[in-house]
Amino acid sequence: MIEAVLTVKSEQGLHARPADLFVRAANRFQSNIQVRNLTSESGYVNAKSILKILALGVYSGYKIQIAVEGPDEAAAVEEITALIKGNFKE
Repeated sequence: MIEAVLTVKSEQGLHARPADLFVRAANRFQSNIQVRNLTSESGYVNAKSILKILALGVYSGYKIQIAVEGPDEAAAVEEITALIKGNFKE
């Protein structure tokens, strides 16, 4: 299992387009990908579910933690980290 803590800097947080891009990225991998809102101390949710991601209530400046386990975990963490650090630019 690989874990990473990231700060969401998008003005929209993890809502609307950024949430969609996040979920699309997560769904490209076989690994189990979980995410939680560290700022509000939420529990983990499935990163492949748009409804679960939206329900996390992640706003700009919030910290999230991703936990990835599976055959392509390193690639998944790398891509999701790049997406968030790149401010959700395609």
